[in-house]
Amino acid sequence: MAVTIKDVAKETNLAISTISKFINGGNVREANRKKIEEAIDRLGFVPNDAARGLRTFRTYTVGMIMGGASNQHTAALISETQKLLRNRGYSLTFIPLGMAEEDIKTYRLKEYVDYLIDRGVDGLLITPMKRNIDFLKNAREQKIPVVMMEERGIEGEADGVMVDCTGGSYEVVEHLIKNGHRKIGIVTGPRGKLTADERRTGYIRAMEDYGLPIYKEYMIEGDYTALSGYRSIEQLWSLNERPTAFFATNYDTCLGALEAIREFGIRIPEDLSFVTFDDFDLAAVIRPHLTAVRQPIAKIAEMACELLYRRMNGDTADFPRTIRLKPECFYRDSVLDLYDREKV
Repeated sequence: MAVTIKDVAKETNLAISTISKFINGGNVREANRKKIEEAIDRLGFVPNDAARGLRTFRTYTVGMIMGGASNQHTAALISETQKLLRNRGYSLTFIPLGMAEEDIKTYRLKEYVDYLIDRGVDGLLITPMKRNIDFLKNAREQKIPVVMMEERGIEGEADGVMVDCTGGSYEVVEHLIKNGHRKIGIVTGPRGKLTADERRTGYIRAMEDYGLPIYKEYMIEGDYTALSGYRSIEQLWSLNERPTAFFATNYDTCLGALEAIREFGIRIPEDLSFVTFDDFDLAAVIRPHLTAVRQPIAKIAEMACELLYRRMNGDTADFPRTIRLKPECFYRDSVLDLYDREKV
């Protein structure tokens, strides 16, 4: 038997009018909002979108465009977003934006945005690869709210929720430096993508602040794929003077680098200290446990959905807004203290 609004009211001990107000986009007290969201999630309540759409001219659907769900980071972000939107009474239509050149450099992103708008979405959540295309023209003209995820906001067009990638990278590279490492390799992400540019900047700033030389041969240009992670280790290990530490700048490059490390018989941390951006489940399971920067995925989704919800309900008081969240560094067993080695 289908769960009804009366069941939600009974579960929360709130009036049906309060539940209805929340479901139809009205403002309710924060404590009541949490009660309703938890009850909706617990009971599996699904509002009648068609009936609400007739009353409010909405479809109660949000479009989402971002990288495919093939890695743990992206999959978790999609899952958290879907859950939060469901609790608000919205469904999610997801389109994966691939890493292929035709997706990144052509007008494919604009086509995806236009497709979702034609489908009648009430708002958009987007993680673009680059900003050299006016992909929001249709959204701007039709006044469809947009929130950029893992990107800064766009003046006059979109809000943004992102992580301080520069700070996170700086912290993990500084950890290597404080453990005596001077020759630190890195595989970067695609130039022009904000997260990649910031992680590269964090690495450079940490090296410069500690007066360390930046060797071009240690900075491997990557594209956030496992293959670029693999090739970076292959390239670094072919040098006459190898680095003592390595920084993988995302989940996929980390996996590719670890595969190469295994194949080449490199020991972590005895032969090469290893740190990564994006803390994933295996980082705390594989031996040795990896030192990693963890992004607050649930918080990214929460802030993005909250901003979009406000915009879809006409609240533009602080538009456009960019929210920056702080990552957390987990120090584990994959970094060798070279100062201790010198004492032996």
